[in-house]
Amino acid sequence: MKIAITESEHFSPKGLEKLSEIASVKLLDCKNEQQLISECIDASAIFVRLKFKISNSIIDQLPNLKYILSATTGTDHIDEDYFASKGGRIFTLKGETNFLESIPSTAEHTWALILSLIKKVPFAFDDVKLGNWDRDRFKNNNLKGKNIAVLGLGRVGKQVAHIASAFGMNVGFYDVLSFESEYERFATPTTLFSWADIISIHIPYTEENKYFIDENLLSGVKKEVFVINTSRGKIWDEKVIATKIEEGLIKGIATDVISDEFQHENEKNVLIALANKGFNIIITPHIAGATFESMAMTEEFIVEKFCRNSI
Repeated sequence: MKIAITESEHFSPKGLEKLSEIASVKLLDCKNEQQLISECIDASAIFVRLKFKISNSIIDQLPNLKYILSATTGTDHIDEDYFASKGGRIFTLKGETNFLESIPSTAEHTWALILSLIKKVPFAFDDVKLGNWDRDRFKNNNLKGKNIAVLGLGRVGKQVAHIASAFGMNVGFYDVLSFESEYERFATPTTLFSWADIISIHIPYTEENKYFIDENLLSGVKKEVFVINTSRGKIWDEKVIATKIEEGLIKGIATDVISDEFQHENEKNVLIALANKGFNIIITPHIAGATFESMAMTEEFIVEKFCRNSI
């Protein structure tokens, strides 16, 4: 068996050692899709991160490909149904609840975004670098006593809620699943959003959840609301979000994801365009899960899962 690791920089040494026991491993640093295809043409399995969309076109050009490994919970970077129709198998972290509860990185990054946005950290720093020292310009708000709405109280949502409690915030949530919780449950996302001072999005991306946060859901939010997205870019309607920001109906947004990140045309993204115009927007390049520790842990887990179930 031949396995290609398409983005091998900082790949877990333990994971690499384990893979090398069962296959010939090729370490790559693919710069574009054509290189990925040419370098992986004879691979039976590829280990991918989030640099490329593994589309049906790429799949069709890899005739030996039987397995795709991805240390992620989401699979919107893979044409999953098409690959399955070709007889391929995908190994991800989806459904691995017990293991994922040990991974803190996305919740930590969510809080980095919340604090950066509300405390105006990057904007104040940019101003200081220009030679200014304008304390009054960057007055901000306490988090204590504010209402934070957690959309989806799954693994990350629970971690975010736990941190919010430490800040003395009021935590409310909406989730389609029924379970006991110490936090206040709202019957609908609409009532949750209208209550919130801060909205943090943690539902998975599915076709049913595409553009879940839309004009209708946002129509009743407070004018001073902040919205945080560390889920996926197509969970919300970016054009609606952009309009709300421009019209002053949302105070600010911070996101780790955009809808077209796999198309490598980010300069055309409406949220990036508004950020460049000075609107209250913070965007990071899908780095919430990209800590050295978490990436190593998840890569090793996927390798173990693959070794147990593929041979």
